[in-house]
Amino acid sequence: MKGWYAVGISFFILSGCGDIMSSMSQKVDTTDTRVCAQNFTNEGSFLAGRTYKTHQVVKGVSKNTAMTRAAQYLSSNGWGITNTDKELGIINAAQTVTMGEGKTAPLNVSFSPEIGGLKVSMAFSTSGGLSSAAQTVKDEFCKTIEAVAIK
Repeated sequence: MKGWYAVGISFFILSGCGDIMSSMSQKVDTTDTRVCAQNFTNEGSFLAGRTYKTHQVVKGVSKNTAMTRAAQYLSSNGWGITNTDKELGIINAAQTVTMGEGKTAPLNVSFSPEIGGLKVSMAFSTSGGLSSAAQTVKDEFCKTIEAVAIK
C-alpha cells in the first residue's frame, strides 16, 4: 500500500513535543484482537526516526510458501522487493519516500520455525523527519501476515 509514510515538517510544527521527542519502545494500546495487532510496537521519535514491529506464529504453512505469499502481497501493494533469501527466511523491501529526494523506507520480513508453526516477524523504519500513522502500519502488517496464512 503506497503512502505508509509522509513528510512530516508541518507535523513537527503542529504537534506537541512529548511524542516527537519520545524514543522509548511503546506497545500500542488497541482493541484489535488480532495477534499481530496485540504484538505491534513502535520505538523512536519523529526527529530520530521510528521503527514499527510485530510478529505472529502462523500454522500450516511452509517457509517457502509463506515467503512467496508475502512477497506477492507486498509487491502488489507498492513495495519494491530488494532482496529475498529463502535459506535464511528473509524478505527485504522498500518504498520510495514522497518528496524524500531519493530516500526509501525499508521493510524487513523474516520467517523462522517456531513450535506450533512459522513465526513471521516484520519491521518497518522511517528516518528522522518522516512520519507514518501507526494504525496504518499495524493494519498493513496484519494484512501481510493474513496473506501468508491464507489456506
